[in-house]
Amino acid sequence: MAEGDASVHNNFKEQLMKKVIDCVNDTFKIALYTATYTWSADGADTAYSATNEISAANYTAAGKALTGCAVTQDDTNNWGKWDADDCEWTSLGACSPRHAVLYDDTTATKWVLVHWELATDANGGNYKLQFNANGIMTIT
Repeated sequence: MAEGDASVHNNFKEQLMKKVIDCVNDTFKIALYTATYTWSADGADTAYSATNEISAANYTAAGKALTGCAVTQDDTNNWGKWDADDCEWTSLGACSPRHAVLYDDTTATKWVLVHWELATDANGGNYKLQFNANGIMTIT
């Protein structure tokens, strides 16, 4: 995967179809992880875990809450889109995040939803995970 590529966890697809996850009203967070975090779209990592999460100045364990979550329908392109405001950490201390994981903080299980591969180090400045122009996820 190239930096910034996203993968959707297969369990998210199942939980979405069972109406367990509400992409507008639930609370979602993004946690940042070190290179030792292991990701698999069909793996056992279906729930948030603090194991291998980064430790840095101005980073709160369990990640940062998303804002501006919205679901829209686009009849021109025949898709549904889930989007939110880009996620930014202000003055994130020096660290090397290699994975970003979006999870649902509302559900008791804290289901893992989406994973991004990262390659850019934080150097004490602002650190932003910018979502694709087509949103976090589109369904066609």
